[in-house]
Amino acid sequence: MKMVFKSVAAFGLAGLMALPVMAQQQRRGGGGPGGGFGFGRTVSLGMLLSNKSVQDELKLDDAQKEKARELAEKAREKFRSAGDSLRNLDQAERGKKIQELTREANREAFQAVGEFLKPEQRTRLREISLQTNGASAFEHPYFQNRLKLTDEQKSEIATIIEDSNKELRDLFQSGDRQNAFAKVREHRQATLEKIKGKLTDEQKSEYSKLLGSPFELKFEGGPGGRGPRGGR
Repeated sequence: MKMVFKSVAAFGLAGLMALPVMAQQQRRGGGGPGGGFGFGRTVSLGMLLSNKSVQDELKLDDAQKEKARELAEKAREKFRSAGDSLRNLDQAERGKKIQELTREANREAFQAVGEFLKPEQRTRLREISLQTNGASAFEHPYFQNRLKLTDEQKSEIATIIEDSNKELRDLFQSGDRQNAFAKVREHRQATLEKIKGKLTDEQKSEYSKLLGSPFELKFEGGPGGRGPRGGR
């Protein structure tokens, strides 16, 4: 639990949809559908690639794992270098800045992985990333374009996500963190269902295709097992 709150201080409260599930899954040693991952509403691809279960799913060879490690370190350094400026921002601005930093890191990462991942590995990585990000995936221009969301849908979905994040912040600030942890998985799934309620049948079908087959994010202690923690 100490690790969780230390991470909150580093990354802010924008990613509370992922936080409690991550803590619970780390103790259990696994993840699953509807779970959470990482911090910041958008998950860093570099962080994903440093996770052993993701590396195993992508069938990375040793050379690719080394490239993934370098990419993850670059992503971490981006946040470390921004640490002081983030601490000086209020909660809302901090969350917005973290989103910007993560999206920038992900754009750079997707370009970088093209140099050492095979096409099928890049496709699977994108599927895992979309599963991991949950509702926040609907804020990504790539995802919005693939689903052909209208401006009205984008606005409605943005409101759902904003309201959900506020509810989660209020939940954690209530002081009853242990019960809050237990409620986040249900809250996260409910948010996704609200968003899917704004989609047409055709968009729902495309959404399922883009997610690919379900992926279970796992965690292992000790050397080689450190890295991002969470689940779909």
